[in-house]
Amino acid sequence: MHGVRIAERRRRAGGSAGKTVNELYAIDPARNEGRDYQFSDVVRNKAQRRHLDAEDCECCRDYYEAVGPLPPRLQPPLWRSPEGTPTKLAHKHKHLPARAPDFDAEQQQQQQQREIASHRQQISRHRQQWERSKTPPGYWEIGFPNTQEAAEINERARKMHEEKLAKIEQEAGCVFCFLRA
Repeated sequence: MHGVRIAERRRRAGGSAGKTVNELYAIDPARNEGRDYQFSDVVRNKAQRRHLDAEDCECCRDYYEAVGPLPPRLQPPLWRSPEGTPTKLAHKHKHLPARAPDFDAEQQQQQQQREIASHRQQISRHRQQWERSKTPPGYWEIGFPNTQEAAEINERARKMHEEKLAKIEQEAGCVFCFLRA
């Protein structure tokens, strides 16, 4: 009965602004083993698991942040050992790639996030077919929020919903955005 009331309120709101993501988009059964709902099968084949999306838990997330991107594999070093003496001479590390000086901090951070995502995709043991949904803002906070906190939580939830919708639109290849119209 309660679910009917929520659906009725959404229907009365009208327009696509009241619609959920599931009402706006459908899962393509051709790309999901013939099912029109989120379905995750157990994949034990190592080669097939490589094609799944890599995720991370809280512990692994700290590891990836600390380690950063993986170094390039199967490449010879970009430096030479000094000739004639077994001791190392004091010199600049030529094997480290230099960052472009015109990168600003935001671009560097985005580049680092892409490199960390690539690292995670190469070695992560946490793999799944569907991205796990994010926990709603304020979900784990005990107690009732005051009016200002409730407004902040609702604003964060709205932004999270918009980001999710934008990601789904990008994946679906949509040109027209229904919610922002």
